[in-house]
Amino acid sequence: MRHPYECQIRRADLHGDGTVGNVLVVDYLQEARLDLLRHHDTSPTPNPGEGLVVVRTVVDYVRPIRLADAPLVVDTWVCELRAASFTVAYELRTEAGVHARATTVLTPFVFETGRPRRLTADERARLETTADEPPFADDRRVRPAPWSEAAYRRPIQVRFSDVDVLGHVNNVRYFDYVHEAQVEVMTGVFQEARISGTVDMVVARSEMDHVGQMNGRPEAYDVWSRVAAVGRTSVTFESEIRDGERVMARSRVVEVNVDEDGHPLPHHPRHLELFEQRTR
Repeated sequence: MRHPYECQIRRADLHGDGTVGNVLVVDYLQEARLDLLRHHDTSPTPNPGEGLVVVRTVVDYVRPIRLADAPLVVDTWVCELRAASFTVAYELRTEAGVHARATTVLTPFVFETGRPRRLTADERARLETTADEPPFADDRRVRPAPWSEAAYRRPIQVRFSDVDVLGHVNNVRYFDYVHEAQVEVMTGVFQEARISGTVDMVVARSEMDHVGQMNGRPEAYDVWSRVAAVGRTSVTFESEIRDGERVMARSRVVEVNVDEDGHPLPHHPRHLELFEQRTR
């Protein structure tokens, strides 16, 4: 049985075009997930010195969310139970239809040992009450190819408000950091092309694998970004958030060029050329 959660849309969540930003959608997932855990009487911090840590999140964006679409309902359910992790699935819907589908893999983590622990029989029994099928197949990719020095690099400073109750950077903020770097890569292409008119790129799919725990600190982290693939209407970006040589997260995001009605639109030939140059 799926668990419905009515998620409030705030005006501050909206872009200038009146649609909810793609990173805010991940924030909605978090809100709905916490409501699901409360429904199961399961704490996000199961025992002292422990926490439920996000391992991986995948979001398929179907259509934009607007304030006029409210109320927004996020259906949540558990679609996979493993020995030391479980996967929560989501479907975001309004009367306008389905806006996004997503999954998040979580694990109970013991911070003193720096390792996950197995789910208890009681935890498994409670989570099984909302078991259902996954919303899509999540074919995890192999580790990306080695990075070259030509990759775009951007320092990211952790803000005080980025840190959660566990003292770590909240999982949603990882998407924010990657988005900042990707936008700068795209902007570089459009500025170099010098083509008059407007370009509208929207996120169609976003994947984030969390490898390490980031913390609030004076020193900046680095986001490395590159163009991984170019299609007729799309561009795929790969990113890594790093602490020196240590990888903290890996991301893969597909952006699609759209027309004023939101339909996929072929890239301008010059934009296509410049994106392809950045895959080399």
